[in-house]
Amino acid sequence: MEIRAALVGQARIREAARWMGRPSAVEVRRERSPRLLRREDTLLKLYDLNRFFGAEASLINTFTVPWPDEHAWEAAVSPDGDVGVFCKDDAVCAVTSSGVVLWEHRGHGRDHPKENRSSCRVTDDGRYVWAMLVGEVGGGSYLGDEWLVLEADSGRVVSRETLDCAAVGGEHLSHPDGQHMGLGVGEGQDGAHMYWGRLEDGVLRVWTHDDDDRILTDVHPNGLSFITFTLPDEIAWHSFPGGALIRSLTAMDAWGPASGDDEPYWDVGGGYIDADTVLATATAYAKTPQDARHILIDSSTGTTRGEVRYPLPVTGYARPLADGTWLTAENDTVFRWRVSRARDS
Repeated sequence: MEIRAALVGQARIREAARWMGRPSAVEVRRERSPRLLRREDTLLKLYDLNRFFGAEASLINTFTVPWPDEHAWEAAVSPDGDVGVFCKDDAVCAVTSSGVVLWEHRGHGRDHPKENRSSCRVTDDGRYVWAMLVGEVGGGSYLGDEWLVLEADSGRVVSRETLDCAAVGGEHLSHPDGQHMGLGVGEGQDGAHMYWGRLEDGVLRVWTHDDDDRILTDVHPNGLSFITFTLPDEIAWHSFPGGALIRSLTAMDAWGPASGDDEPYWDVGGGYIDADTVLATATAYAKTPQDARHILIDSSTGTTRGEVRYPLPVTGYARPLADGTWLTAENDTVFRWRVSRARDS
């Protein structure tokens, strides 16, 4: 079955397709307008996404990287948009839009200054900063990456835990309850890990999933389940917080090619368009633009609803916004979509 996509809006921005490929490019928070975080050399620009596609000014704030010579960094922004939080392997730092450094936490040394394995996120209530940094070496061996919770206004370390991983990269994912934080970690050829954490009486409690090959992707808006990908061919739904497998869907069952020459697969990207619908993509290994696929899946049953058909070529990832819309990017243009209704015809 084909499902038509209706264009909600579009906006031009330099190197949009490359920029949209970054995990931290789009930020979705509870009961707030989604935001765009765009890197431009040593600057981080924060945009209101709803205004981004309209006539109103969309730029909320601009922040300067606190380390002028640093090229490997990630960033997050406070819910009110007034403070930018930057992280690299061995540090996390909070700055204002005027360039004032509010605080900096220095971690352990880093092995590869030109790379970045860190990740950070400000909680939805603005009270804490969660950060994954490089851990320490003990007895000649690496002990594992470090997961920290810091006070957002002072940078004081509230609690920390050493994780059983050595990340190539990671991404934080806020839970809708405002209390839990998810962390997906990639270790390259060594697979992937996912963790959940929460503060209990000022102490960070961390638990991991039994299957190290799953990539944490999104949380249902009601917070009772989350989805993961096992590359290259399976998406799965899990209960929260236990992580028990509820259902799964292979790429072959969802959209398997008519011929046996090609292997079906999923990309890492995707997530909830709304509470009832998951958008999963298969674009990374498409041989032609026409082979790129975006599939809509019923989130309660795990069955395929159909393949999205666009009125113009769409070849890359999709970024669901959990409000009934999603983003794609081609070259220098960002597009916002929703499922077409009968009156769109």
